[in-house]
Amino acid sequence: MRDYEYLDLEQRGLVTWVRLNRPERLNALSTEIQKDLIEAVTALEADDSSRVIVLATTSAKAFSVGADLKEVPSGGWVDPMRAVTRNVYEAVFECRKPTIAAVRGWAVGGGMELAMACDMRLAAADAQFRMPEGRVGMAANFGSQMLPRLVPWAHAFDILYRGETFGADHAERIGLVSEVCPVDLLDARVGEIAEVISTRAPLSLRRFKAMIQQGSSLPVSAALRLDPGPSPYLSKDRVEGAAAFKEKREPRWTGE
Repeated sequence: MRDYEYLDLEQRGLVTWVRLNRPERLNALSTEIQKDLIEAVTALEADDSSRVIVLATTSAKAFSVGADLKEVPSGGWVDPMRAVTRNVYEAVFECRKPTIAAVRGWAVGGGMELAMACDMRLAAADAQFRMPEGRVGMAANFGSQMLPRLVPWAHAFDILYRGETFGADHAERIGLVSEVCPVDLLDARVGEIAEVISTRAPLSLRRFKAMIQQGSSLPVSAALRLDPGPSPYLSKDRVEGAAAFKEKREPRWTGE
């Protein structure tokens, strides 16, 4: 793993922690930090020694406050999907490995979108969420698509229309996060969950992710016929899993 100016990477076994590291700006998503994230996530996706990616923060105050409104992009603002570079939220969302967001402090605008790009979100009790784009004339391009996929429409509209702050308990109540932890226990709890996930069959996890992402908007009959290979059913890992179960030992996954 190479060093990044605005990211702090740490590998713990088969889990890699990617911490946003721009605390003086509350991890505002400058062009450079977005480039670092895209590069790091893309590299980890191809790294067989890392099976789970955790997005977290070095700041005690914020996961990320979103777009760096003090930065004027070269060439001015453009619609997100018309830019020539890859979108950071897409890079995280499309990563084929399990991703978990460990949210503490502020998760605002693009910071909240970054958390929503992950497969799972756990929040510290001090987490504060807000989508303020309607207040500043932005559009929450990614968030407007992800929110109604994660929470009921009425909550999605409320979050986007009003742009008000809500806490971790409300986020858990509406299903935006799966669990709320005491601040000092967040990393330990996320690490515990990530470690368990890292012991599961890699091809099965990849299949689960693809089936959920691609099939959730399809009729069940169509979704069942998706075949986002490689197929776990035809893999060496399926044979290994059965053998390990029979022999009462831990499986040795190869991802093949």
